[in-house]
Amino acid sequence: MVETADNRPGARYMKMAQENGWVGFCDPQLAFRSSELLELSALWHQVKGAGEIPRRADFTPRVLKSCLPHVAIYERVICPEKGVRYRVRLMGTRFADVMGDLTGKFVDEAIAPQFLPRWYAALDSVLEARVPLRFLSRSDTTDKKFLLGEFFEAPLLNDNGEPDLVLAAGIHSAMHSWKEIIAEERARNVAAAA
Repeated sequence: MVETADNRPGARYMKMAQENGWVGFCDPQLAFRSSELLELSALWHQVKGAGEIPRRADFTPRVLKSCLPHVAIYERVICPEKGVRYRVRLMGTRFADVMGDLTGKFVDEAIAPQFLPRWYAALDSVLEARVPLRFLSRSDTTDKKFLLGEFFEAPLLNDNGEPDLVLAAGIHSAMHSWKEIIAEERARNVAAAA
């Protein structure tokens, strides 16, 4: 299949972001600014080896040691009464400092309803693409909306070999104008494609 702007990984997320006015951006080129996220991306690719998607069991605390404070692992769960939900299986201390410790909780129990579509769209995009994606977005917490998050998100296989887990990591920094951030990202993508 020929990759077009409409079917490249993360395209549906970008379309939804534009239609809904989300402060969110998806970069399938993985042009990370953060060295920690570059390192985690390289680790994911190293662990997967020749396989398509690595197993969750391959990402032990020892393997994730250098980036563990920034890591979260989400599990996609199909609930008969509520449909698709995501449970937070693990959340590192730095991630929890910004988002609150969501370990063991469903995302829909902890995140304001107006932000859920964006969260679900990012997690769904990663599982649909079956490859890592990079996201930029404003923090969804009420007291930290001044923070910009850069995120690595990648699929993982569960113990039964099903791709229903997402390995994520986030690095947060002070956010300047979202329009400037998007302009910078588009310029970086054009430069990378040239």
